[in-house]
Amino acid sequence: MGKSTFVNDFLKNWPNYTKGPSSFRQKVQEKLGKDKNGTEYRSLSKLGNRETQELIRDSMIDDISKFTRKDNVIYDRGLFDNIMYSLYLCGRGIVDCDGEWMEKQLPILREGFKFYDIILFIPLLTGYSTPVIPAGNADLDRDIIFRSECNNIFVALQKQYLDGARTYLPRVDTPAILEIYGNPKERVEMCKLYINERGAPYGEDTSLITEHLQDGLKFLEEYEKMDTATKELITKK
Repeated sequence: MGKSTFVNDFLKNWPNYTKGPSSFRQKVQEKLGKDKNGTEYRSLSKLGNRETQELIRDSMIDDISKFTRKDNVIYDRGLFDNIMYSLYLCGRGIVDCDGEWMEKQLPILREGFKFYDIILFIPLLTGYSTPVIPAGNADLDRDIIFRSECNNIFVALQKQYLDGARTYLPRVDTPAILEIYGNPKERVEMCKLYINERGAPYGEDTSLITEHLQDGLKFLEEYEKMDTATKELITKK
C-alpha cells in the first residue's frame, strides 16, 4: 500500500485532479541507462549520486512549473522525496554529496516548493507498509532497512516543518506537510480533513468546522456576554 496506490485512490475520490507527469524517470534512464544487472531507475534511489539527484530535482521543477494554482494536480513523488534522497546520500558519504552541496541547492529548492499547496507524507508504520521483497531482488525501494532509513529522514524533515524551521522550504508560500496513514480507505478519509470535495485545501474559502459546531461556538460567545442571573437560569433548565 505505497504512494502509487494512494494516488490512484485519491484520483477516484477527486476525479477533477490529474496525475502529474514524472519526466525525471525517463530523463534519468536516458542519461544513465541500466547497470550491468539491468537495474531500472526505481533502484537508483539507493545507488544515486549528485548528478542524478540534481537531474531529478530540475526535472521535477520543470514538470510542476507548467501548472498554475488553478490546476488540480497530484504527484507520486516530488521535491520532498528529492531532498530526502539527497540527505540519504550525504549520510552515506557519497562523493560530492555533503552539507556544502545541500546549502547550494537551497535557493532552487525554496523556489520549487512554492509550486506546491500540500505535501502528503505517508510514514512507514507497522501493519500498513508494502510487503518486504525477497532478498536479492533489485527493487531497493522496498528494502526494509533502506526504507526505514528513508522514513527516519522524512520524519526529521516533517519535525523541522512543525517546529517552524524553514531550512529547505520557503519562508512564504510554504506548502503544508501533512501526515496521513492507515489502510487505503482511512488515508482517503484523512485527506478529506484537509481537502474539500472540490479538491481545494480547507482554509481558502471553506472551513472544517461543521454547521452545528459553528452554532455551538456562536452560543458560547453569547453565553459569555450574559449576566450571572441569566447564566444560572440557563443552567437550571
